[in-house]
Amino acid sequence: LRGAALVAEDGSSSLRILPVDIYGNNEQTTTFDVARGINAAVEAGARIINLSLGTDWSTPYLERMIASYHEQGVVFVGAAGNDPLPTPIFPAAYPQVVAVTAGSRGGTVADYANYGDFVDVVAPGASIVHWEDKTFLGSGTSYSAAYVSGITAGLASQTGSPLSQVEQEVR
Repeated sequence: LRGAALVAEDGSSSLRILPVDIYGNNEQTTTFDVARGINAAVEAGARIINLSLGTDWSTPYLERMIASYHEQGVVFVGAAGNDPLPTPIFPAAYPQVVAVTAGSRGGTVADYANYGDFVDVVAPGASIVHWEDKTFLGSGTSYSAAYVSGITAGLASQTGSPLSQVEQEVR
């Protein structure tokens, strides 16, 4: 949860990114920290939450939290994982999360990306990132999920449609 896209309630075209750092100075985080980050983002007004992280085990607490916020109209977009296996990755594999995998230039699932019945969307899996006067090429389903989060926010802003309808269109 490196960031969450915000869409104004009135459907205006103002889009913002709300960074929510759940890692701090650590390379790993906990499910509790993920849940705290989701809660902080929703309390700050986020209506679309990008979950560019994952694990191969489900956590009932996190699943219930996501389901509850989803019922309240929050859209979740999650990275499907970077192992070329059909293994579900959570939280992307929860039914309330739009699970995104990475696509190749040829229009297939990228050779490094998870696939399977839990995946909802295929999106570009590489991006050029500019940071501290340097340029990097990054790849992975986290980039794909961020891309779909942005598309979802843009569609909601442009069309003024309810987020639930936009989520269905994206799926």
